[in-house]
Amino acid sequence: MTNHFLRVSCRDCGSESIIFSRATTSIACGVCSATLTKPAGGKADLVGCTVVEALN
Repeated sequence: MTNHFLRVSCRDCGSESIIFSRATTSIACGVCSATLTKPAGGKADLVGCTVVEALN
C-alpha cells in the first residue's frame, strides 16, 4: 500500500486540510474542530471529511 497525503474537505464547515493517509492520531479540523480522522490500525479512518484529491 502506498503512503500519500490527501486533501480533504470537512463535512461540517467545508474547510480543506492536507492529512497523511496513515495518520496514527485523531485529526481535527483547524477551523471548526470537528474530528476528521481516527486511527484505524495503520490507516486513517476518514470519519468527518471527504477526499478531494490524493497528493503524491
